[in-house]
Amino acid sequence: MPIIIALFLGILLPTQLFAKSLTSANSHWPPWRITASDGSMSGIEIDIIKGLSNRLALDLIIKSCGWKRCLKYMQVGEGDLMVGLLKNPERESYMSFINPPYRTSNNTCFYQNKYQLVDINSYQDLYKITVGVVNKVAYFEPFDSDKNIKKHHAVTDDNLFRLLRAGNIDTVIMNCHSGDALLKGRGFTDEFKHANFVLRMERPVYMAISKKSPLIQRKDEVSQTLQSMIDDGEIKKIMKKYGIDGIN
Repeated sequence: MPIIIALFLGILLPTQLFAKSLTSANSHWPPWRITASDGSMSGIEIDIIKGLSNRLALDLIIKSCGWKRCLKYMQVGEGDLMVGLLKNPERESYMSFINPPYRTSNNTCFYQNKYQLVDINSYQDLYKITVGVVNKVAYFEPFDSDKNIKKHHAVTDDNLFRLLRAGNIDTVIMNCHSGDALLKGRGFTDEFKHANFVLRMERPVYMAISKKSPLIQRKDEVSQTLQSMIDDGEIKKIMKKYGIDGIN
């Protein structure tokens, strides 16, 4: 009898429980994720998602959103997959992180006005100034949880650089590749500089699936597919296309 019931349930199981499409929630963060004026998206991680969805034979829907909104989509199940993530307990409560990480290291820069006199030579110097951060972005520990550093929160990195230009904050923290790409794209390279302090560290970057997504049923398959993209050099090739040599 249990076998008959199982077979019956298998026949009637709703197809929507099995992922046929992939909705990815993405914020603008060049060169990893680039939003054009018409709303379309490109970039390293967008190409990775496209490669992944092709290999999994899933219809891809790319959703553009602010970082905080993207995380909300994942929390409520309106997004299936998100990339560019660092692990933390809050995110792990509503997202399942995919192994392996597709990036394993990351350089973090602190940007200043070109003629700013305040030097940032070490982590300790951050206690003397105001650092611009984007809401809900995880940077690194102990910085994220350090309550002794004065932080000014904004919705986007663009907003932070406007505040930096006006002298309302002392520095903006960003991934070096992303910060350099943003300044080049906005024509701001002559206005800002890197601080002397650049943090180079091993820091795995992941993609994750919403725990409310049907795609969670294919988590192992997603993991295996991502691993094959790393093993056959596809991800390295995508990064090289955008001027980044290696998984970093």
